[in-house]
Amino acid sequence: MKVFQRKYYILVAVLAMLGGLFGATGGNAQAAKADDAFIQEMAQQYQAIRDEFRGQYDSDLKRIRGDYEQFLQKSREDQATLEKLLDEDLAYLTELLREDYKQLQAAYGKQSSYRSKLQEYDRAINPNYSSGPLWKYSKESAKSYSSSIHWKFNNEINPNYSSSLMWKYSNNVNPSYSSSIMWKYANTMNPNYSSSLMWRLDNESNPSYSSSTMWRYAQGGMSLTTAKEQMATIFANARKDLQAARDEAVNDMNRLKAETESSIIALRNNSVEKLQLQRAASLSQISSIRERNFGKGITPDKLQISFDKIRVIIDGEIMVFEQPPVMKNGSTLVPMRAIFERLGATLKWDAKTQSVAATKGDTSIELTLGSKAAKKNGQVINLDAPGQLVGSHTMVPIRFIGESLGATVKWDSATLTVYITTTPEESGDILPSETEEPVTGSVTSS
Repeated sequence: MKVFQRKYYILVAVLAMLGGLFGATGGNAQAAKADDAFIQEMAQQYQAIRDEFRGQYDSDLKRIRGDYEQFLQKSREDQATLEKLLDEDLAYLTELLREDYKQLQAAYGKQSSYRSKLQEYDRAINPNYSSGPLWKYSKESAKSYSSSIHWKFNNEINPNYSSSLMWKYSNNVNPSYSSSIMWKYANTMNPNYSSSLMWRLDNESNPSYSSSTMWRYAQGGMSLTTAKEQMATIFANARKDLQAARDEAVNDMNRLKAETESSIIALRNNSVEKLQLQRAASLSQISSIRERNFGKGITPDKLQISFDKIRVIIDGEIMVFEQPPVMKNGSTLVPMRAIFERLGATLKWDAKTQSVAATKGDTSIELTLGSKAAKKNGQVINLDAPGQLVGSHTMVPIRFIGESLGATVKWDSATLTVYITTTPEESGDILPSETEEPVTGSVTSS
């Protein structure tokens, strides 16, 4: 009897175990059906985030590449302009001085006492005579002459010249250049790049990736409620981290862009200044040699160098701006701060009211961006166009310069040149407009 009871209990236990096993299998089948829906939902959420940030990356890359290519093109145009002006100037000086030498040769060539003097002057004005004054200017002007002023500027804007400013800019724009800003940005958004933010998010939402949140859920290691809570947190944190990574990359590129542009523009302007100084030193030496040997020096025309389509010349001096003048809706706009400070005024910018206050002596000027009405000592001045921001610079119509600070302003539409003079002119002078006839005469002096 006891043997029978023991067998009975064993049978009941086995049946209970089998019942529990088959019952559990039926429950898991129902859970698996729920798993499929939830897993699909998580996959869709992941794909949506991936598409969103990939779209941001593509848009950012397009803009950043565009900024780089635009500045590279502008820098190359500036270099080409500089090269053209320098070549033309050297040709002008060579011809001018050669003709002068011929006249001196005709006047003094037959006198033996002037033979060495003519030879000294001939060497001084020869651009090919090593160590001569004109040779020094010719050397510094040549972009092909190693270590020259022009050569250094040309190399810094060359993206293929190792360690140059443009090379560094170009590499950081390139998502294929290892460790660059855009390379890091691209990899952050790449689900196939091991350990990246998108790679981790891809794995967490993948039920086949061992130890991931969705894998543990699919294996029955957590409830649906817990899985939903954890995945919601994972997606929220991923969005936050991805956006932060994107903002960091964009900010780094914007900062590099601004630094590179500022450095290259400063180098360009500094190169022009150095070339002008070398030109002046060479011509001063040539003129001194002529005066010492023949009683009178020589003063060639000044070299005017501008990289802007619209030039501004103040009291005979050509201006070089970080933000060049622009033509908008028929009005020529010039940078207010650069010109006002050149004319002796001081400026204060109020970011809250988007207004500029300028003072010079007893004169006070008020200008609000977007308004066509400015004030001079409280009196309204009507502008041809409202003051506006262009590349973070306050730009104003050229007529405003004359009306506000009392300078004489003329516009030459033929050469796209603004002439500003601080000395009194005849009463008949007219302030500029884009439709008036071009002024006549030359701004070069002798």
